[in-house]
Amino acid sequence: MKMNRSGLFWGILLIGAGGIALAQQLGYIGTNTDRTWTWVFVLISLMGLVSYALSGWNQWGWLFPAGVFGGLAVTSWLSLSGVNKAAIAAPLFIGLLIPFAAAYLMDRVRNWWALIPGGVMLFLALTVLLADTAHSELIGTLVLFMMGLSFLLVYFNNRTRTWALLVAYIFGVLSIAPAMGSGANGAYYGPIFLFAVALPFFLLYFRPDAKWWAIIPAGVLTVIAIIAALAIAGLIRNENQGGYANALLTGGLAIPFAVLWLRNEKAWAKVVTIVLALIAVASVFLVSYSQIVWPVAIILGGIYLLYTAMRPKAV
Repeated sequence: MKMNRSGLFWGILLIGAGGIALAQQLGYIGTNTDRTWTWVFVLISLMGLVSYALSGWNQWGWLFPAGVFGGLAVTSWLSLSGVNKAAIAAPLFIGLLIPFAAAYLMDRVRNWWALIPGGVMLFLALTVLLADTAHSELIGTLVLFMMGLSFLLVYFNNRTRTWALLVAYIFGVLSIAPAMGSGANGAYYGPIFLFAVALPFFLLYFRPDAKWWAIIPAGVLTVIAIIAALAIAGLIRNENQGGYANALLTGGLAIPFAVLWLRNEKAWAKVVTIVLALIAVASVFLVSYSQIVWPVAIILGGIYLLYTAMRPKAV
């Protein structure tokens, strides 16, 4: 008859834990109870490891009790030894990392998902190890970076999972924020983030199977990032300079549409390019009236649309 090792394991575990707790309540275990539980954790961990070995090293689920209780044993021993730092929790997270690592290494195709919780456990272990010595900004950066790394590994495991690459990229960009936020140049994170978001769109546009529409968000985000950086640097400070900012904005927005017109032969982009270029020129010459440029441009655009709608159609 085939033995149910899982039922045997948990049965012995429950009976042993209950017996120890009962003996403690009845006063039979009155001294060194903490050390007693440490050895109990060691025993449970060894039982899980033995069960994993008896399964032919195939049932990686046995590594959960082995890792968790092994981590608890180390944490308990460090606590009893007088260690009073956040780092004593690291063995527990390392113990939780082990079964996910084993699952992935056993079958990298079917168990690719194990990279994500494994990455989280690795991050938590590193976090508690650095908690007492590192700055909070570094820990914040580490959080986002490790999350991004987990999804990057998911992508490298299967190159068809492009969504994982995108998620990894987003986490990687966001990981810069905590580190920059603590410095004098923290305000520049906004423009950097916009540049970073624009980059994938540039890549989409310039790939062999180019997506023509990608140049629009790429160009718009880049122009806004440049203007934001100039404003943060103090180069755009007053009303008159705001007029030049309008010229830079509209002139910059005209560029991606000019690319669509000239490179991708999109006829409608010609109209948008010319209108934006005219607004840019007007913004320079009417720099003292920069606040009315956009309202006037909107009105003129409305008049043009009204004219095209009402003029007689050619038969």
